[in-house]
Amino acid sequence: MLRAARKLRDLANLANLGGNMYTGAVFFAARVALDPKRARVWLPPGVSLAKPCVATVFAAHFPETSFGSVYDEAGVFFHVTRRFRSAVFCPWMVVTDDVALTVGRELLGYPKKLARIAFDFGSGRAGTEVRAEVERRGRVVLRLRGRIGEEVDDAPPMLGQRALNVRGSLGPFSQRLVTFTPRERIVVARRASAELELPPPTDGRDPLDELGLGAVLGAHLYRVDVRAGWPPRDIRHVGAGFAVRSIGARWL
Repeated sequence: MLRAARKLRDLANLANLGGNMYTGAVFFAARVALDPKRARVWLPPGVSLAKPCVATVFAAHFPETSFGSVYDEAGVFFHVTRRFRSAVFCPWMVVTDDVALTVGRELLGYPKKLARIAFDFGSGRAGTEVRAEVERRGRVVLRLRGRIGEEVDDAPPMLGQRALNVRGSLGPFSQRLVTFTPRERIVVARRASAELELPPPTDGRDPLDELGLGAVLGAHLYRVDVRAGWPPRDIRHVGAGFAVRSIGARWL
């Protein structure tokens, strides 16, 4: 009984019920055009691209978390719909911390992998430069850079929107589509410029050039607090075809 009580306590601490899971998280997010023909291949069954077809490419820093990790992250969100409801779907994400990787994959279905991420925000002579570089297995796979502008109060949500992810082990019948909605408070948002660079892949891993990411349409730098919403809810099973199509982005 005591061991079970300790496990329940640990789970409660992980979610930080009533408090923030992430405090003061910084996101540099660029909204980019998306080629629907190339992007559609990476979606699970029952999920469609929203119109207009756009994605969010981001780098993030988490200075305070409920599970005790300080880490960086980078990823891609496709803006999608399912049964006429808007959401975001993550085809690729990397982190610098193993605990964040485990929590994200096992609990929320984010396809997290370990990477080296150099994320520098508020640098330069005027403190307005921001840049991120992601390296996996000795190869740079993403660069994102820009300049921070004026504070705005009409920025779109970053994490505070319905998410659709695929959770489960790599197997033909074990993966499931899940949904959840984090509760986000935007502390401050600033308009930014952004340039996205995707160096060409060489080994089939992290095939970001195959996702259909296009021209940058706009960007923001956020500082947010995030609380856990309702636990992820299973929607449907996902067949083996999705696992085969997405293995390079999600698993390798």
